[in-house]
Amino acid sequence: MAEKLLLLEQVNLFVGDQDPEDSNHIKLQSLGLPTLEQVTVAHLGGGAPGEVEFGMNAIKALQPTFKLAGFARSSYRAMGVGTNQPLNFTGYGVLKNKQTGDAFQAKTVIRGIVSRIAPDAFDRASAFGHDHQIGEVTHYELSVDNEEWFYWDYFTTRRRQFGVDELAKARVLLGIE
Repeated sequence: MAEKLLLLEQVNLFVGDQDPEDSNHIKLQSLGLPTLEQVTVAHLGGGAPGEVEFGMNAIKALQPTFKLAGFARSSYRAMGVGTNQPLNFTGYGVLKNKQTGDAFQAKTVIRGIVSRIAPDAFDRASAFGHDHQIGEVTHYELSVDNEEWFYWDYFTTRRRQFGVDELAKARVLLGIE
């Protein structure tokens, strides 16, 4: 059987704690979930016939992005230059199963700081907004219809995919669990 075709139809993002008054569902123009990419090292043995990129059981720095129309006080406050207080960025999405028409919730929680704000150049004939990047990401989780698809936490050395703890043995071998 073919996998379900789930398309993301609508999104919302809360910058900081989930306060219903701070919803960005009207201003949010785009939400870029972070790229999940392995850290690799190249190895070319002295007598080997070629080079191999070996995975190092780690992922590269996560760099999610979002764009808000106009000006948003909450995102400028989250920039926190000098204070750098990490915040939770909580995103919700409406996923639609295109075969059945059923709707599901997608949810992401990202902990970090706004590390970049790039205002658009003003043009009266175009929408004005601000591109944002979330940096210093130390926590990321993604769930679909209440099923955990991905969970990663820097400080607890945890990484799970679909409930499978990929770093459990490593924590034991490192003496931290």
